[in-house]
Amino acid sequence: MSPSPLQRLREMILSGELAPGERLTETGLAVELGVSRTPIRHALPMLEAEGYIEPSGKRGYAVRSFDAAEAEKSLELRASLEGIAARFLVERGLPDGVLQQLQSCLAEGDEIFEKRYLDPSDEERYGDMNARFHALIVENCGSAMLIGFIERLNKMPFIDPAVVVFNQIGIDKAFDQLFRSHGQHHALLEALVSKDAARAEMLFREHGNAQRLGMCSRAREKGHTSTLR
Repeated sequence: MSPSPLQRLREMILSGELAPGERLTETGLAVELGVSRTPIRHALPMLEAEGYIEPSGKRGYAVRSFDAAEAEKSLELRASLEGIAARFLVERGLPDGVLQQLQSCLAEGDEIFEKRYLDPSDEERYGDMNARFHALIVENCGSAMLIGFIERLNKMPFIDPAVVVFNQIGIDKAFDQLFRSHGQHHALLEALVSKDAARAEMLFREHGNAQRLGMCSRAREKGHTSTLR
């Protein structure tokens, strides 16, 4: 299955094929990707929400400028805050239904990896699952202020847990990295269930920092920011 227009546009921005400041139009992108304008029209607001592009002119968008060092700091901060969110969640107790939803995320991830390889459609599927897993922990931590801080960070370019781009590292390497990341999801849920607040905080911090280190090593290779969650 081919990547969706949304995935392709993410990849084009991350690779520099669409350069910072470059103006984007529905018609131009539709022609370049060989699709109709409808999926482009749906993708552009999503890219804006994820921090990749910004409004330009009356109806257009432009690729947003970003900085690798700033992205690294933002991911480090997000890892720390998500660790605190996990600790808060343990301290207040898992609300009804949250455990089942987290287990459902793990089951979906297990299904992705049980075939022992990834295909392009898994990119968006894993990103959606990963975002739900992170959101369930953050949104149920019991601190509106902490939730707000993390939501603001997730609106910065390349920070949102939903963003996973295979072609930046290759699909085989992506399997290895995401498989390890999903193993951390399992360990984190075990800490939540066993009510080990210190371990839950440490694991979520470690989880986020592993993402940060992977992103930064790739950024140095490419000379720009790329991301893997």
